[in-house]
Amino acid sequence: MKTDLRGKDLITTQEWSKAELESVLDVADQLKAEFAADQWAHHDALTGYSLFELFYNTSTRTRNSFEAGINQLGGYPHIMSPDQLQLEHGESAKETAKVLSRYGHALAVRVLGGAVDFEYPRGTEIIRDYQEGADIPVYNMQCDTYHPCQTLADLQTVRERKGSIEDINFTISYAYAPEVRRPVSVPHSSILGFTKMGANVTLAHPEDIELDPEIVEQAEENADKANVDFTVEHDMERGFRDADIVYPKHWVSYKVGERGTEAEKEIHDQNQDWICDEEMLSNANDDANYMHCLPAKRGFEATDAVMDGPQSVIYDQAENRMHAQKGLMLLTMGGRGYGSGR
Repeated sequence: MKTDLRGKDLITTQEWSKAELESVLDVADQLKAEFAADQWAHHDALTGYSLFELFYNTSTRTRNSFEAGINQLGGYPHIMSPDQLQLEHGESAKETAKVLSRYGHALAVRVLGGAVDFEYPRGTEIIRDYQEGADIPVYNMQCDTYHPCQTLADLQTVRERKGSIEDINFTISYAYAPEVRRPVSVPHSSILGFTKMGANVTLAHPEDIELDPEIVEQAEENADKANVDFTVEHDMERGFRDADIVYPKHWVSYKVGERGTEAEKEIHDQNQDWICDEEMLSNANDDANYMHCLPAKRGFEATDAVMDGPQSVIYDQAENRMHAQKGLMLLTMGGRGYGSGR
């Protein structure tokens, strides 16, 4: 286990080693076991610590999992939106981060999609501005390129269900939805995180709904380093074959900003057959699990029979958002040296 993570930012899992990520997952498992047993051995681990949460976009799981998590560790969440700060009066992200660093112990930011007019990768650039100014850990609660906290929870869920991440067959697939709004951050972080952790990863999507080629190249490099497979398919059925995990979700191309939403929607509407129903799920292994980060467009991305069926682990994923983030906060806000360097 890596025990020297205090002060480390999480913008993308690419900036963490496999051993560092495993350390977060190990602590998350311990905290989840304590939560299940109603034992609170770490309820005061971050007493007196403040987590600043800045939301440019609305949230259900991200906001509440971070808020509940920091409370369970004894800390306090400060929930903010840009209109409540001086950002609209010309104060920069860098200056804001410097000020908040004087008040508390970590800063988490969520900015993507409509908040930046789908100008990829503007949300990521904004988070990097906060990171540049901060003297405390900065957590990416989702930008238009990455969603690392979701990937932490997904890794924890797969490890629980399959016993190991290494050498499993993991498929992240596009699925149709009528709205043009979901960014590429989840599939990006999925292919990066799971290849880094040693899974065989298949990315399935229609040809015109692609991911950022730089991110795909990084996933290929991760796979080469881990000696596992990384495959791109343009057929959903082929992408599901022999999969231990299937993760079909909607996303829009990283090119949506330059294409425009109407042109993007025309492309998506040609792929309405990209849906995970029971027949599609049957192409995966018999004991395969269905995953989705939520929210999902039921009846479009997946059917009720799949989402509520015995192979679904979507609510385990949602719960693990809290436990994985608790592990992250405990190690990076507190961590080694707790009690001596506050």
